[in-house]
Amino acid sequence: MNQPDTLSQSAKTSWARWIGTGISFALLIWLLWRQDWGILISNAASTPISNILIAVGLVFLGQLWNSVRWMILLRAQGMAISRLRVIQLVFAGLFASNFLPTTIGGDLVRVVGVSAYTTDQVIGVASVVVDRLISVVGMFFVIPFSLPMINSALSSGLGIFSSITFANARVIRSIRNFAARLWEAVALWVKDPMSLLIALITSWLGVACYLAAVWVCARGLDIEVSFFDVAGVTGLTYFLTLFPISINGYGIRELGVMALYTQLGAQPEAAAALALITRAMLLTVSLPGAIWLGRVMKQGGSGIRQD
Repeated sequence: MNQPDTLSQSAKTSWARWIGTGISFALLIWLLWRQDWGILISNAASTPISNILIAVGLVFLGQLWNSVRWMILLRAQGMAISRLRVIQLVFAGLFASNFLPTTIGGDLVRVVGVSAYTTDQVIGVASVVVDRLISVVGMFFVIPFSLPMINSALSSGLGIFSSITFANARVIRSIRNFAARLWEAVALWVKDPMSLLIALITSWLGVACYLAAVWVCARGLDIEVSFFDVAGVTGLTYFLTLFPISINGYGIRELGVMALYTQLGAQPEAAAALALITRAMLLTVSLPGAIWLGRVMKQGGSGIRQD
Protein backbone atom coordinates (compact mmCIF):
# COMPACT_ATOMS: atom_id res chain seq x y z
CA MET A 1 0.00 0.00 0.00
CA ASN A 2 2.92 2.29 0.63
CA GLN A 3 4.57 1.66 -2.73
CA PRO A 4 2.74 4.45 -4.64
CA ASP A 5 3.61 6.91 -1.88
CA THR A 6 7.26 5.79 -2.02
CA LEU A 7 7.39 6.20 -5.79
CA SER A 8 5.71 9.59 -5.53
CA GLN A 9 8.23 10.74 -2.91
CA SER A 10 11.13 9.48 -5.05
CA ALA A 11 9.78 11.37 -8.06
CA LYS A 12 9.40 14.54 -6.00
CA THR A 13 12.98 14.21 -4.71
CA SER A 14 14.29 13.71 -8.24
CA TRP A 15 12.40 16.75 -9.51
CA ALA A 16 13.65 18.80 -6.55
CA ARG A 17 17.25 17.92 -7.42
CA TRP A 18 16.80 18.91 -11.05
CA ILE A 19 15.12 22.15 -9.98
CA GLY A 20 17.94 22.79 -7.51
CA THR A 21 20.48 22.18 -10.26
CA GLY A 22 18.61 24.57 -12.57
CA ILE A 23 18.48 27.30 -9.93
CA SER A 24 22.18 26.83 -9.14
CA PHE A 25 23.07 27.07 -12.82
CA ALA A 26 20.87 30.15 -13.23
CA LEU A 27 22.61 31.89 -10.33
CA LEU A 28 26.01 30.86 -11.68
CA ILE A 29 25.20 32.16 -15.17
CA TRP A 30 23.93 35.41 -13.65
CA LEU A 31 27.17 35.87 -11.70
CA LEU A 32 29.30 35.00 -14.70
CA TRP A 33 27.27 37.39 -16.85
CA ARG A 34 28.22 40.21 -14.48
CA GLN A 35 31.94 39.53 -14.91
CA ASP A 36 34.20 41.10 -17.47
CA TRP A 37 34.58 38.14 -19.82
CA GLY A 38 37.56 39.71 -21.53
CA ILE A 39 39.47 39.72 -18.24
CA LEU A 40 38.09 36.31 -17.25
CA ILE A 41 39.25 34.66 -20.49
CA SER A 42 42.55 36.49 -20.28
CA ASN A 43 43.08 35.17 -16.74
CA ALA A 44 42.27 31.61 -17.76
CA ALA A 45 44.42 31.79 -20.89
CA SER A 46 47.37 33.23 -18.99
CA THR A 47 47.48 30.36 -16.51
CA PRO A 48 50.75 28.53 -17.20
CA ILE A 49 50.14 25.14 -18.81
CA SER A 50 52.67 23.68 -16.37
CA ASN A 51 50.40 24.68 -13.48
CA ILE A 52 47.42 23.01 -15.16
CA LEU A 53 49.32 19.81 -15.85
CA ILE A 54 50.69 19.65 -12.30
CA ALA A 55 47.21 20.26 -10.90
CA VAL A 56 45.62 17.54 -13.05
CA GLY A 57 48.39 15.14 -12.02
CA LEU A 58 47.78 15.92 -8.35
CA VAL A 59 44.01 15.36 -8.66
CA PHE A 60 44.65 12.05 -10.43
CA LEU A 61 47.09 11.05 -7.67
CA GLY A 62 44.46 11.99 -5.09
CA GLN A 63 41.98 9.62 -6.72
CA LEU A 64 44.57 6.86 -6.63
CA TRP A 65 44.93 7.44 -2.89
CA ASN A 66 41.14 7.21 -2.61
CA SER A 67 41.34 3.85 -4.39
CA VAL A 68 43.94 2.68 -1.87
CA ARG A 69 41.66 3.77 0.98
CA TRP A 70 38.77 1.66 -0.29
CA MET A 71 41.05 -1.28 -1.04
CA ILE A 72 42.28 -1.24 2.57
CA LEU A 73 38.69 -1.55 3.77
CA LEU A 74 37.90 -4.34 1.30
CA ARG A 75 41.00 -6.33 2.16
CA ALA A 76 40.23 -5.97 5.87
CA GLN A 77 37.07 -8.01 5.20
CA GLY A 78 38.97 -10.60 3.19
CA MET A 79 37.54 -9.62 -0.18
CA ALA A 80 39.50 -10.98 -3.16
CA ILE A 81 39.76 -8.07 -5.58
CA SER A 82 42.77 -6.70 -7.41
CA ARG A 83 44.20 -3.20 -7.07
CA LEU A 84 43.50 -2.51 -10.73
CA ARG A 85 39.85 -3.49 -10.38
CA VAL A 86 39.43 -1.21 -7.37
CA ILE A 87 40.92 1.67 -9.36
CA GLN A 88 38.55 0.95 -12.24
CA LEU A 89 35.53 0.92 -9.91
CA VAL A 90 36.58 4.18 -8.27
CA PHE A 91 37.03 5.99 -11.59
CA ALA A 92 33.80 4.51 -12.98
CA GLY A 93 31.97 5.89 -9.95
CA LEU A 94 33.77 9.21 -10.29
CA PHE A 95 32.66 9.52 -13.91
CA ALA A 96 29.07 8.50 -13.09
CA SER A 97 28.96 11.20 -10.39
CA ASN A 98 28.96 13.77 -13.20
CA PHE A 99 25.36 12.79 -13.92
CA LEU A 100 23.99 11.68 -10.54
CA PRO A 101 22.61 13.55 -7.48
CA THR A 102 25.12 15.18 -5.10
CA THR A 103 28.84 14.49 -5.28
CA ILE A 104 28.40 10.93 -3.95
CA GLY A 105 26.02 9.58 -6.60
CA GLY A 106 28.85 7.50 -8.09
CA ASP A 107 28.90 5.41 -4.92
CA LEU A 108 25.91 3.52 -6.35
CA VAL A 109 28.10 2.43 -9.26
CA ARG A 110 30.76 1.19 -6.85
CA VAL A 111 28.14 -0.78 -4.94
CA VAL A 112 27.01 -2.49 -8.15
CA GLY A 113 30.59 -3.13 -9.25
CA VAL A 114 31.86 -4.59 -5.98
CA SER A 115 28.83 -6.89 -5.71
CA ALA A 116 30.47 -9.11 -8.36
CA TYR A 117 33.33 -9.92 -5.97
CA THR A 118 31.51 -11.07 -2.85
CA THR A 119 28.71 -13.40 -1.81
CA ASP A 120 28.00 -11.13 1.16
CA GLN A 121 26.31 -8.10 -0.37
CA VAL A 122 26.14 -6.41 3.05
CA ILE A 123 29.94 -6.19 3.18
CA GLY A 124 30.08 -4.77 -0.34
CA VAL A 125 27.56 -2.04 0.42
CA ALA A 126 29.03 -1.37 3.86
CA SER A 127 32.55 -0.98 2.42
CA VAL A 128 31.33 1.83 0.15
CA VAL A 129 29.43 3.49 3.00
CA VAL A 130 32.42 3.31 5.36
CA ASP A 131 34.75 4.53 2.62
CA ARG A 132 32.50 7.56 2.10
CA LEU A 133 32.31 8.11 5.86
CA ILE A 134 36.09 8.14 6.17
CA SER A 135 36.26 10.57 3.25
CA VAL A 136 33.83 12.90 5.03
CA VAL A 137 35.68 12.53 8.36
CA GLY A 138 38.94 13.34 6.57
CA MET A 139 37.43 16.58 5.26
CA PHE A 140 36.22 17.52 8.74
CA PHE A 141 39.86 18.18 9.64
CA VAL A 142 39.97 21.16 7.26
CA ILE A 143 36.78 22.75 8.65
CA PRO A 144 38.72 24.78 11.29
CA PHE A 145 40.26 26.67 8.35
CA SER A 146 36.72 27.41 7.11
CA LEU A 147 35.41 28.97 10.32
CA PRO A 148 36.66 32.53 9.64
CA MET A 149 35.02 32.42 6.21
CA ILE A 150 31.75 31.12 7.63
CA ASN A 151 31.63 33.92 10.20
CA SER A 152 32.47 36.53 7.58
CA ALA A 153 29.92 35.12 5.12
CA LEU A 154 27.13 35.12 7.70
CA SER A 155 27.94 38.62 8.93
CA SER A 156 28.08 40.02 5.39
CA GLY A 157 24.93 38.20 4.31
CA LEU A 158 26.33 36.42 1.27
CA GLY A 159 23.30 35.12 -0.60
CA ILE A 160 24.66 31.65 -1.26
CA PHE A 161 24.81 30.92 2.45
CA SER A 162 21.95 32.99 3.83
CA SER A 163 19.52 31.52 1.30
CA ILE A 164 20.22 27.89 2.29
CA THR A 165 18.58 26.70 5.52
CA PHE A 166 19.99 23.46 6.81
CA ALA A 167 18.32 23.22 10.21
CA ASN A 168 14.93 21.85 9.24
CA ALA A 169 13.13 18.76 10.48
CA ARG A 170 13.65 16.72 7.29
CA VAL A 171 17.41 17.29 7.21
CA ILE A 172 17.78 16.48 10.91
CA ARG A 173 15.75 13.30 10.48
CA SER A 174 17.82 12.29 7.44
CA ILE A 175 21.06 12.87 9.35
CA ARG A 176 19.85 10.68 12.22
CA ASN A 177 18.82 7.87 9.89
CA PHE A 178 22.10 8.12 8.00
CA ALA A 179 24.07 8.04 11.28
CA ALA A 180 22.25 4.86 12.31
CA ARG A 181 23.08 3.17 9.00
CA LEU A 182 26.69 4.31 9.24
CA TRP A 183 27.09 2.77 12.66
CA GLU A 184 25.75 -0.54 11.40
CA ALA A 185 28.30 -0.42 8.59
CA VAL A 186 31.26 0.65 10.73
CA ALA A 187 30.52 -2.18 13.18
CA LEU A 188 31.95 -4.64 10.63
CA TRP A 189 35.36 -2.93 10.85
CA VAL A 190 35.42 -2.24 14.60
CA LYS A 191 37.31 -5.49 15.17
CA ASP A 192 40.08 -4.18 12.92
CA PRO A 193 40.50 -0.53 13.97
CA MET A 194 43.96 -0.35 12.42
CA SER A 195 42.42 -0.65 8.94
CA LEU A 196 40.17 2.32 9.75
CA LEU A 197 43.14 4.38 10.95
CA ILE A 198 45.25 3.57 7.89
CA ALA A 199 42.28 4.33 5.63
CA LEU A 200 41.85 7.71 7.35
CA ILE A 201 45.53 8.55 6.86
CA THR A 202 45.19 7.58 3.20
CA SER A 203 42.16 9.86 2.96
CA TRP A 204 44.23 12.77 4.25
CA LEU A 205 46.81 12.11 1.53
CA GLY A 206 44.05 12.29 -1.10
CA VAL A 207 42.74 15.53 0.38
CA ALA A 208 46.24 17.02 0.46
CA CYS A 209 46.72 16.21 -3.24
CA TYR A 210 43.48 17.97 -4.17
CA LEU A 211 44.23 21.03 -2.01
CA ALA A 212 47.68 21.30 -3.59
CA ALA A 213 46.12 21.07 -7.06
CA VAL A 214 43.72 23.95 -6.37
CA TRP A 215 46.49 26.01 -4.78
CA VAL A 216 48.69 25.51 -7.86
CA CYS A 217 45.82 26.68 -10.09
CA ALA A 218 45.14 29.67 -7.85
CA ARG A 219 48.79 30.72 -7.94
CA GLY A 220 48.76 30.35 -11.72
CA LEU A 221 45.89 32.86 -11.77
CA ASP A 222 47.85 35.22 -9.48
CA ILE A 223 45.36 34.71 -6.63
CA GLU A 224 47.34 35.43 -3.48
CA VAL A 225 46.06 32.77 -1.10
CA SER A 226 47.80 30.35 1.23
CA PHE A 227 47.45 26.58 1.23
CA PHE A 228 45.33 26.92 4.38
CA ASP A 229 43.03 29.43 2.67
CA VAL A 230 42.46 26.84 -0.05
CA ALA A 231 41.75 24.24 2.64
CA GLY A 232 39.13 26.49 4.20
CA VAL A 233 37.34 27.16 0.91
CA THR A 234 37.50 23.53 -0.16
CA GLY A 235 36.17 22.21 3.14
CA LEU A 236 33.20 24.57 3.07
CA THR A 237 32.28 23.96 -0.58
CA TYR A 238 32.71 20.19 -0.12
CA PHE A 239 30.10 20.00 2.61
CA LEU A 240 27.75 22.31 0.71
CA THR A 241 27.80 19.95 -2.27
CA LEU A 242 26.96 16.93 -0.10
CA PHE A 243 23.39 18.17 0.25
CA PRO A 244 21.22 16.57 -2.46
CA ILE A 245 20.02 19.82 -4.02
CA SER A 246 22.09 19.69 -7.21
CA ILE A 247 23.47 17.12 -9.65
CA ASN A 248 27.12 16.53 -8.65
CA GLY A 249 27.09 19.91 -6.90
CA TYR A 250 26.96 21.75 -10.24
CA GLY A 251 26.55 25.45 -9.65
CA ILE A 252 26.71 25.17 -5.86
CA ARG A 253 30.43 24.47 -5.84
CA GLU A 254 31.19 27.18 -8.41
CA LEU A 255 29.10 29.77 -6.55
CA GLY A 256 30.94 28.94 -3.34
CA VAL A 257 34.36 29.13 -4.96
CA MET A 258 33.60 32.48 -6.58
CA ALA A 259 32.12 34.00 -3.42
CA LEU A 260 34.79 32.75 -1.02
CA TYR A 261 37.88 33.54 -3.11
CA THR A 262 36.49 37.00 -3.82
CA GLN A 263 36.06 37.37 -0.07
CA LEU A 264 39.74 36.42 0.32
CA GLY A 265 40.74 39.27 -1.98
CA ALA A 266 40.75 37.70 -5.44
CA GLN A 267 39.38 39.65 -8.38
CA PRO A 268 35.91 38.35 -9.32
CA GLU A 269 37.09 37.37 -12.80
CA ALA A 270 40.05 35.44 -11.37
CA ALA A 271 37.79 33.65 -8.87
CA ALA A 272 35.38 32.75 -11.68
CA ALA A 273 38.26 31.45 -13.80
CA LEU A 274 39.45 29.31 -10.87
CA ALA A 275 35.95 27.86 -10.40
CA LEU A 276 35.66 26.93 -14.08
CA ILE A 277 39.23 25.61 -14.44
CA THR A 278 39.00 23.38 -11.36
CA ARG A 279 35.61 22.03 -12.49
CA ALA A 280 37.09 21.22 -15.91
CA MET A 281 40.03 19.61 -14.12
CA LEU A 282 37.73 17.32 -12.12
CA LEU A 283 35.80 16.35 -15.25
CA THR A 284 39.03 15.59 -17.10
CA VAL A 285 40.34 13.30 -14.37
CA SER A 286 37.03 11.40 -14.31
CA LEU A 287 37.15 10.59 -18.05
CA PRO A 288 39.00 7.24 -17.69
CA GLY A 289 35.94 6.06 -15.79
CA ALA A 290 33.89 6.31 -18.99
CA ILE A 291 35.92 3.40 -20.39
CA TRP A 292 35.06 1.15 -17.43
CA LEU A 293 31.55 2.27 -16.49
CA GLY A 294 29.67 0.01 -18.92
CA ARG A 295 31.81 -2.96 -18.00
CA VAL A 296 31.28 -2.38 -14.28
CA MET A 297 27.50 -2.21 -14.63
CA LYS A 298 27.45 -5.35 -16.81
CA GLN A 299 29.60 -7.38 -14.42
CA GLY A 300 27.61 -6.26 -11.39
CA GLY A 301 24.84 -8.76 -12.06
CA SER A 302 26.88 -11.52 -13.69
CA GLY A 303 27.81 -13.51 -10.60
CA ILE A 304 30.87 -13.76 -8.37
CA ARG A 305 34.22 -13.04 -9.98
CA GLN A 306 37.78 -13.62 -8.86
CA ASP A 307 40.67 -11.42 -10.03
